[in-house]
Amino acid sequence: MSNKNIFVFGGTGSIGKSLSKKLKSNNYDPIIISRNETELKQLSEEIGCEYKVCDVLDFNKVKSISEEYKDQLSGIAFCVGSINLKPLKMTKDEDFIDSFKINTLSAINAIKYNQETLAKNNGSILLYSTIAVKQGFTNHTIISTAKGAIEGLTLSLAAEFAPKIKVNCIAPSLTDAKMTQKLISNETIKKAIENMHPLPKIGSGDDFSDIGSFLLSDKNSWITGQIFHIDGGRSSLRIKS
Repeated sequence: MSNKNIFVFGGTGSIGKSLSKKLKSNNYDPIIISRNETELKQLSEEIGCEYKVCDVLDFNKVKSISEEYKDQLSGIAFCVGSINLKPLKMTKDEDFIDSFKINTLSAINAIKYNQETLAKNNGSILLYSTIAVKQGFTNHTIISTAKGAIEGLTLSLAAEFAPKIKVNCIAPSLTDAKMTQKLISNETIKKAIENMHPLPKIGSGDDFSDIGSFLLSDKNSWITGQIFHIDGGRSSLRIKS
């Protein structure tokens, strides 16, 4: 093993998969981590990397995997996410608690278990938020609350871990992924969402892989504590009506 190992949590999702392929092409060794062993094995064989079957809410398992790669890790990409859209009046406390656990607390524990190794190797951490934190969307209170915490975590840890560990975050707009299929399976709805972006399309995993790989690499020598909005311009631009 080398200290070019990078954990990619949520490695079988569209963003994690594209990032893993890009890391491998840049001579890093992604260890893809997900619950789905069938998808993990297939992707592992496709790109030639190791994999670990793990639910990120199984903190003991995450800790065990971290121990296995102790002293050999240079980065963590936490590409895990969830989506639960409903009006506030229909939400329950459990909706917010479950979302916080999967999106935020699981990231915190993954980082905590590997902090010492990453500090020793001057490593990097890459987290993922959502455009819904910066731009308010109806029915997004559950996910925007959890991912807003991720952005706060990014800034806090970047300050706490400097200068040893760099911490950055990517905030995508809607991306073609397994968990978004209900939103974009209807062509009319998909086209309407595309046209909300100054660069009119739905995001793909490849849209995030180059910047993600760079932020995790040793080429990144001076970027930390940043939230990158990769969203076709939707969070900051208004298009002509």
